[in-house]
Amino acid sequence: MTPPVEVVIDGGAAAITLTREKAHNAMSPDLLEGLHAAVEKVTEAGCRVATVRGRGKALSAGADLPHLLGLGDDRDAVAAYIAQIGAALDAIEAAPFVSICVVDGYGVAGGCELMLACDLVVASTEAKIGDRHMEYGMIPGAGGSVRLPRVLPAALARRLLYTGEIVDGATAAAMGLVGWCVSPEELESTVHAITRRLLRHSPSALAGVKRMYFDGLAMPYRDALVAEQRTVVEHLTGNPDAREGLAAFAGKRAPNFQGV
Repeated sequence: MTPPVEVVIDGGAAAITLTREKAHNAMSPDLLEGLHAAVEKVTEAGCRVATVRGRGKALSAGADLPHLLGLGDDRDAVAAYIAQIGAALDAIEAAPFVSICVVDGYGVAGGCELMLACDLVVASTEAKIGDRHMEYGMIPGAGGSVRLPRVLPAALARRLLYTGEIVDGATAAAMGLVGWCVSPEELESTVHAITRRLLRHSPSALAGVKRMYFDGLAMPYRDALVAEQRTVVEHLTGNPDAREGLAAFAGKRAPNFQGV
């Protein structure tokens, strides 16, 4: 039986794939367990980069509605299920590796929230992206109302949240919701090129700048500037990769990062 989430590790890179294709990769409890386990596996392997994608025509359609309907009005059961979704997405966001979400079909509702939890997003022109909860009398529960306003200008975040509108990959890119939009034929080569570029970087610097990014968002502006200065001093004076990078620049050669 195919597991709901597959993980393939290749050196410093990993591929995480949701495999509930017939259910449009809806987030059943077993898929969420598999996603959480996948993050732990990739982290333990020391990977620096991981793609996150869905098999078939959807990244994910979001919550498993048959499962949710079966919970009825059991408040504790519903709360536990929503918390499980949130925990899996939070784990991706907090992981030390850089996650690249690949959207080549539907990324709606919880699928859009999964995309927002990833660090980078590559979408094809065929992608269909949107919060979508309002279309069915629902509201976000896995970060949509929190992460969208941190990614998009207020007017665009409200547009997607309030209308339930779905936009294509090109529109999502124009909004700033995704970092890259390419044709379906160019998707794999683009993802590969981004992955290879990230793997060129120092492992400690790549993980460090991800931490700085999120730490800075959580701090007042001036506190974040002070924290950045403190962190870079520690990095420059105690990290072999930083010294190697400076030596490589001075010697006009490619750096040979070892990572710490």
